[in-house]
Amino acid sequence: MQRIKSGLVFIAVFILCLISLKGLDHFLAQQIIARDAKILTEKFEDVIRASALEMNKLPPISKKDFNCTPDTTEYLRNAVYDAVFIRWVGVTKGGKIFCESNSVIRDIHKIKTHRISESFSLGVVEIANREHHELILVRHFEDVNYTASIIPLKPSYFVPLECKDCLEYSIGFESVPFLTFGFDAFEGEPFVSKKVELTSPYFVATFELSGDFEFYKQYSTISWLFIVMFALSFSVWLTYLIHRWQKKSVSMRSQILSGIKHHEFIPFYQPVVDSRTQKVIGCEVLMRWQRQDGSLMPPNQFIPYAEAKGLIIDMTKGMLEHVFNDIKKLGEKREALFFSVNIVPEHLDNDDLYQLLKSVVESELLKQHRISLEITERLPISDLVSARRMLDKFYALGIDLKLDDAGTGYGGFSYVQNLGISTLKIDKMFVDTIGNKDNFNAKTIEAIISFAKTSGLSMIAEGVEDSQQVAYLSQHGVYLIQGYVYSKPLPAKQFFN
Repeated sequence: MQRIKSGLVFIAVFILCLISLKGLDHFLAQQIIARDAKILTEKFEDVIRASALEMNKLPPISKKDFNCTPDTTEYLRNAVYDAVFIRWVGVTKGGKIFCESNSVIRDIHKIKTHRISESFSLGVVEIANREHHELILVRHFEDVNYTASIIPLKPSYFVPLECKDCLEYSIGFESVPFLTFGFDAFEGEPFVSKKVELTSPYFVATFELSGDFEFYKQYSTISWLFIVMFALSFSVWLTYLIHRWQKKSVSMRSQILSGIKHHEFIPFYQPVVDSRTQKVIGCEVLMRWQRQDGSLMPPNQFIPYAEAKGLIIDMTKGMLEHVFNDIKKLGEKREALFFSVNIVPEHLDNDDLYQLLKSVVESELLKQHRISLEITERLPISDLVSARRMLDKFYALGIDLKLDDAGTGYGGFSYVQNLGISTLKIDKMFVDTIGNKDNFNAKTIEAIISFAKTSGLSMIAEGVEDSQQVAYLSQHGVYLIQGYVYSKPLPAKQFFN
């Protein structure tokens, strides 16, 4: 079975490589053809511009006082001699030639012109029994014109060709009068075609370079031999790597890093309810790992490892992006809520989290809502002074700090004294002792409540599961309740609804 899977992987990768490399080759060919089409357009512009400059050097004329003298013929000849792209120039009116630089015998079938500026027109002379058209440039005066014949603008002059009779180049003026001309060199529909548009106050011109398959092939830069050899080599290498990866168990670290990359760490929201009003006033944001197959991994299976290995920082950032998106999409119409996010001491070692929350607060994305931080006693803070300096920056943003798991770990009263704690969260292990008079922790919960009141701290009881516990806490002045008695942690839509 494994050999069959590896064979299928090899075939799939090989075919994909062939398609991808040939697609890349086609893309590159199209880009080069587009470049050449632009070059031809620019060359055409250069020819017309240079020819117009040469014709502007000719003296103004009028039919009334114009005479075709030897001197006139001479300066017309000199004009042709000095110009790069002009091969004939004459004085004309309504198709009649009054004077010319040199005599050209041709059977004119039709003349079409189009105004391209205030004093110039571009035209095409259709010659009987001729395959190609003659391009003319006309400089207008009131009753007579200078008309110049421009050298043929064959694409092969500017685009290197290895094929014969394989391309066409045409120019069309999409206005009235309509004017189109070009060089036709192959029959049938083009295999490839690129257009360039040129716009001026007098016209919109479309320049089109087209070619048959022989023309297209000369732009192909990747040979089939290379494509096949590369696809074979890459397919063998990738199949081998996939085989090794499948045989090797994936470590927790690599799984978590993959989860961070694919934004798999999502928030669940456990409501905090004021037992006096039965209203939700906020929530604790709890991290869940939603795998790509849709399954949820319990936090106790990855949070301790992530905290120990320093991965929780990036996981928190990714989860917060989900939180902000949920608030933006679902929380706009809800009354003001706080969203308590768990942090670890590493979050206070640099200002990455601060900068993230600062940008969110200043962007007013939260609207009426606010972010709170929760730090646990179970992990020690090595430098309380440095931590407080960092926390003061959060406080300046209106973000407060709650002490989670109060009475269970390292921090104790020193955290309250040194970190600017605003709220104590009474841990579930103490809430569970309510109603049990013989349990030592039953006295501890009373001590924690007494300390919080004396210190002017707010209190939230966690893990509250029944109405008896709610009543006891209410009698002792603890009204903010978090636990299954009201709700389990919920996905975003359920929480906001």
